[in-house]
Amino acid sequence: MSDDTTEPESRQPESGKVVEVADVDLDGDGTPDARVEVEVEEIDIDGDGQADVVVVTETVAVDVDGDGVADVAEVTETVAMDVDGDGSADSITVTRATMVDVDGDGVPDEIEVEELDVSAVPERGDD
Repeated sequence: MSDDTTEPESRQPESGKVVEVADVDLDGDGTPDARVEVEVEEIDIDGDGQADVVVVTETVAVDVDGDGVADVAEVTETVAMDVDGDGSADSITVTRATMVDVDGDGVPDEIEVEELDVSAVPERGDD
């Protein structure tokens, strides 16, 4: 099994967003079997020039049966918020959704969503 990855394509569609896209040939046949897309968005809520919210979204779509259509997709979104303006994340939420199209009709048959919410990141040394 080969792991040929195209050179990531980087684009900045709008202010504060960066998107990286790479097609991956998992079986070495020269045809991409997976697409990975990572989007990073920094949001300045209070206008001080520093990001108060950072959203990282990673999407992985895989064509399992070789028909050119993604059969499995996983989307992971991480949101870090600096509520008090000290430059450190005060809360982090990670949400992962997995969608599987079992019968090949283009409609997900299985959807699983997991969420991890950390309302306050503990300071180092706190017990």
